[in-house]
Amino acid sequence: MGGPALAFVCDFEALPTTYYYFYGMQNIGGYYPGVTFGPTVYILDAVIGGYNYGGYPPCSWSAVAVSIGTNYIRADFDQVTDHVSVCYTEGLGNGLWLDAYNSGGSLIGSDNGPTNYGTTGVLEVNVANIAYVLIHNEGDYFTIDDFTFNEGPTPAETWGSIKSLFR
Repeated sequence: MGGPALAFVCDFEALPTTYYYFYGMQNIGGYYPGVTFGPTVYILDAVIGGYNYGGYPPCSWSAVAVSIGTNYIRADFDQVTDHVSVCYTEGLGNGLWLDAYNSGGSLIGSDNGPTNYGTTGVLEVNVANIAYVLIHNEGDYFTIDDFTFNEGPTPAETWGSIKSLFR
């Protein structure tokens, strides 16, 4: 039997400036292990400058991720997961959705939250076999921070796999 899963947090801090919207405008893509963001996901940072951090505050430190030019962020996982959460701010007026899909493209879980300009909220989905998620609204007026997902086999499952080799 497995133990607790390992959570990985993408806090969007201290990435190379090529991933910053006002500097390199390169999609962060697979910068973080275990997940690939797209199609157009950039970093905005209150310290480096270039975004309305009063209206769209970060959940931790000074950086957030944003999708400019598309109304969604897609995050594809290297291995299926059973938990995804994200801190967000939405300023368009119609809320934000976190939709989870399996590898066949079927919607298997969803959470949504209200517009919260000037503050932050959390969206969370807990369901087995999440292959990717979409974070979206009807425009591109949202930021995300502290994107968290469970990754890989649990420590007990890993040990059990290794131990079984020696039987």
